Amino acid sequence: MSKIIHSVSCKTRDDKDKSHIPKQTRRNTHTHMDSETIISTLTGFENDLGEKLEQIDREAELQVQQIELSECLMLTSQLVDLFKHTVITSELQNQNDWHNDTRHHLKKRKSVTVNTLLDDKIEKIVINKGLTKEQWKCLLYISFINGDTIEITKVSKKHLHKIRDKASRLLEPDERDAVFALINAIDKHMSKEHFISK
Repeated sequence: MSKIIHSVSCKTRDDKDKSHIPKQTRRNTHTHMDSETIISTLTGFENDLGEKLEQIDREAELQVQQIELSECLMLTSQLVDLFKHTVITSELQNQNDWHNDTRHHLKKRKSVTVNTLLDDKIEKIVINKGLTKEQWKCLLYISFINGDTIEITKVSKKHLHKIRDKASRLLEPDERDAVFALINAIDKHMSKEHFISK
């Protein structure tokens, strides 16, 4: 048999095989398969969309936490500066022997610098105000990494409470404890003239 005749006879057999299947059944099979494909595709899109939305939510939540953390650290840095200006500076000014004491120590120990003596003196003041050496170093580090901030000269109890709340939610335990100690020291030792009654 030639290739042309064989091909025509195969087509005719296939057509006969298909011709005994009703057209409605063929349509239902195609429709059923199309529906399954569409449902499967939509379910896949739905799952992908759900996962992408969850990922977007997680990323948005992380960004909000980062913004809040940055704000908390900036506010803490401002409190450190306020504490330095209102509590530490006034304490140093009240100690009349500070200047003479510094000269005496410099003559006595040649390797000691004025900065070291000042740091030691400040550390003693800070410890007397209720902070530990480690907490003070932690606060100085927070202040350092934030760089220059807008200087505040007065603060309200409400503002201190706001910072305490942010610190309790956002900071690591050692940082949080340092901020709490700073707020307590400001509350106890800062002159009332630096508090705003809001």
